[in-house]
Amino acid sequence: MNPEMWFTEKYGNDAGLTFKVKNVLTTQQSTYQRLDIIETYQYGRVMLLDGLVMLTEKDEFVYHEMITAPAVMSLKSRKRALIIGGGDGGTVRELIKYDFEKIIEVEIDNVVIENSKKFLDFTACGYNDERVEIIIGDGVEFVKNTNEKFDLVIIDSTDPFGAAEGLFSGQFYTNVYKILNDDGIVVAQAENPYYSPDWFLKSRKNMQKAFGSNTLNYCAFIPTYPSGMWLFSIGYKNINLHNYFNEKLYSINSHTYKYYNRQIHEACFALPQFVLELIK
Repeated sequence: MNPEMWFTEKYGNDAGLTFKVKNVLTTQQSTYQRLDIIETYQYGRVMLLDGLVMLTEKDEFVYHEMITAPAVMSLKSRKRALIIGGGDGGTVRELIKYDFEKIIEVEIDNVVIENSKKFLDFTACGYNDERVEIIIGDGVEFVKNTNEKFDLVIIDSTDPFGAAEGLFSGQFYTNVYKILNDDGIVVAQAENPYYSPDWFLKSRKNMQKAFGSNTLNYCAFIPTYPSGMWLFSIGYKNINLHNYFNEKLYSINSHTYKYYNRQIHEACFALPQFVLELIK
């Protein structure tokens, strides 16, 4: 009988999350990071990058719905969307629900995309949509150099280390502001307030450098992310995020959601008091 296999992601030196592993599906070292995809008993297939949980089959829908739907429902125009990162395909899967004319994904690591297509068909199921264009490259450089304009930019990055660190900088958000249309919106994953308050605050403050008071945060609850509570930063240009909600678009797509709904859209912007204290 094979010995039991367990995987633990450590949160600092004295906490963590542990899975009992059924099978290791692949382990690869790319130019940028180590990728593992494992199959677990409780959470299905799990993608790890450099030993950190990026997604699990059981709860990825929370993250991918919440990094997309609140912004999409607030857009006045839905022609062009840009995703930075997101090589697992989950954000693409969510955006192709809607009537965007073009969706561009810029992912630095093709190994993530190819293995997601092979092992994670529950997220990487939208890449064949004719509206989707994949660019293998550095998202920071793409945003800096492109002449294209977008209605929506989503920063679906890994944790703020290595290749992803530039996606949390003030200059990056200034460049994002320039490529957004007049009613455009940007959303970025912003870490968690328990184990990574400094990175959350850095992300928020750097977005504020470009978007000023048109910067908000909202939260979602993802069991397999550190602390279970995850924050997002959202910046917008010439719209009032609180005064517009596309009821027609929501009614068309409401049956596709497993976490997001009309009530969540309003409630997610209500932050716990300790988070409000952080951002004073």
